[in-house]
Amino acid sequence: MIIDMKKISLGKSIDDNALWIVEQIPSLVKSADTTSILRTGYWPSYNVPFFEEIYNMSGYPGYVAQHGTEFSYQLAPRAKIFRRDEGKVVDLMSMKKIMRYNDYENDPYSEGDSCNAICCRGDLKKDNPRPDGCYDTKVSNLAMAMNFTADIINGPTRGTDLPVFVWSDVYKQSHVGLPEKYDFNFIRTAPKWNV
Repeated sequence: MIIDMKKISLGKSIDDNALWIVEQIPSLVKSADTTSILRTGYWPSYNVPFFEEIYNMSGYPGYVAQHGTEFSYQLAPRAKIFRRDEGKVVDLMSMKKIMRYNDYENDPYSEGDSCNAICCRGDLKKDNPRPDGCYDTKVSNLAMAMNFTADIINGPTRGTDLPVFVWSDVYKQSHVGLPEKYDFNFIRTAPKWNV
């Protein structure tokens, strides 16, 4: 994503070329001005390619045929959850909440799968748990971004009463240099230089 914040006037207008999306796979790079989508409220990202050519060349139609809509750009569980809950995002705190959202045990769109959520927890999968998914979250608003500031968090989400990720609970893998337990809160980051 490339965003030109000078082209955004909150509550007034968003000029063309404010948001460009770039996707790439080996042998192909696609990009486009997607400001028209941003003007509808937000840019949706579902961990599925946006551009049809990239989507097709990456084999997603076959995945959908074999595994269902989990790999569909418009019908992936993450897409459905974002569409349902986007109206709840009214400030930075609610943005953090939706970006860390995982209520897979109760959310009908998750269908009991801990990775059918905004913030996947691969370690909680019933079959073949693995330490992958949503590792971190970075959130900013226009005023913060203009000052190169963001709120960030590291580690798998605690979602809606999910257990804290602890390496030794499930995995006997080496994790040298990484914390044993990921129980962090958001912190605000800012550059060390004058902006």
